[in-house]
Formats: sequence, C-alpha cells, structure tokens
Amino acid sequence: MKLLSFVVSNARKGEIMAIENYSEMVHLMPDTDAKIETVHQAKEECKHILLLEKLARRIGFDIDDTMVEPQWESIRQSFHEAVRRKDLPACLIIQDLMVESLAIGLYKVFASAANEDQETVGVAAALLKDELEHLDIGVRRIQAEMEKDADAVNDALLWAHARVMPALFEMVNQSCDFLCEEKQLNCTMVEKPSAEIDLELLKITALEHYVGMLDKANFDPKITNQLIASMASYEAPGRVSAGLEFLRKH
Repeated sequence: MKLLSFVVSNARKGEIMAIENYSEMVHLMPDTDAKIETVHQAKEECKHILLLEKLARRIGFDIDDTMVEPQWESIRQSFHEAVRRKDLPACLIIQDLMVESLAIGLYKVFASAANEDQETVGVAAALLKDELEHLDIGVRRIQAEMEKDADAVNDALLWAHARVMPALFEMVNQSCDFLCEEKQLNCTMVEKPSAEIDLELLKITALEHYVGMLDKANFDPKITNQLIASMASYEAPGRVSAGLEFLRKH
C-alpha cells in the first residue's frame, strides 16, 4: 500500500505540473486554435488528478506529498525557464515528449495484463489513452516548429535534454531508495520486481516512447544519436544494461 501511495502520489504531482506547464505556455501558442487546444490539455490533466485521487480513496491508501520526489521541482523550473526565454519548442519538448513519455511508461505498466488489480488497470488505461493523444499533439506541434526553423528546434532539444532527462532518470533510479528512506521500508523487498510495479520496466517503456518520438518528430539523427548515447551516464551504478538494453537493438 505504501508503494502504491508512492507511485500514485508522484503521478499526481506530474499531473499537477502538467496543468501548470500547459497553462503557462498558452500565450506562446501561435494562434487561437492552438491556445484553445492547450487549455483543453490542461483541463484533461485536472481530470487525471481527480481519477487518481478517487482510485486512492477506493483502494484505501493516502495521497502523500512527503512521498513526492524532489526532481519534479527542478523539471518545473526548467520548463518555466523555457517560457521565460519564449522558447516554445523547448516547452513542447519538455512537456509533450519528455514528461509525457514518463507518464506513458507509468500508465502502460499499470494497464498491462500483468497487473491483476482490475480497478487500477481501468484507471491506468483511461489515463494512458489521454497521454498518448497528448504525445501525438506534441509531435505534431514540434514538426510544425521544425518546418519554421529546424536549427532552433534542434538547439531547443539539446537545451531541454541536458536539463530534464538527467532529472527524470534520477527520479526513477532513486525511487526505491527515496521511498525506503522516507517510509522506513525494507529496500530489498521494495526493489524486488513485481508484476504490478516494475520500476525498471517503467523506465524502459518511457525511454522507448521518448526515443521513438525523437525520430517521429524529425530531429537531426546526428543530435539524437548523441543524446541517446549520453543517457547511459544517467544510469545508477550496476543498472546500465537494465535501463538502456533496448537501445542497443536500434
């Protein structure tokens, strides 16, 4: 139950951050239709928060802000800096590629057939559908920005990747240690993979989506190959092969 509380509390924090991010970048959108679409995305993230809170009440665990990992704040600050710079491509990359890929990884793991809790599966599947739509919207927007100025968008990727991806990796790599320290749990028990909550699978799934979207959005392959190779340095000692094994197949 503490592990569920940890995962859902952090998922909820990510949804709150998404509301803040979408709301903050509305004024950067190029036209009225794009502004309306962005406001709608923020509204959908509000719905996600309510679904997570309802799930917690039904199953019987707390939403606990003391379990929220500190990296969320640094990611939020990086996004705020992108808005301050009026760098729309960086905003799109951070929220619609990087953060959404992590959310998709999380909800995909919980919505899988391996999870025998049907209530959790139902909620995760609904959230996954929305997040996949947000990811597609982000890719479409980035492709449009690429047509205007490909060099600027590739520069935005380099800037955003250096600030956000290490924090996302650290969040997943240190999650068990963070949870055990905060809630005095047996780390050897928590780190044992389970069908319901497999943190390594979450990371791999998120990375697969991120790498796939980099290709789909038409970023410069020379840049993306360099960034993908650099991600090995973000891994925790002893976990390199687990987190990035799938990249060797590409």
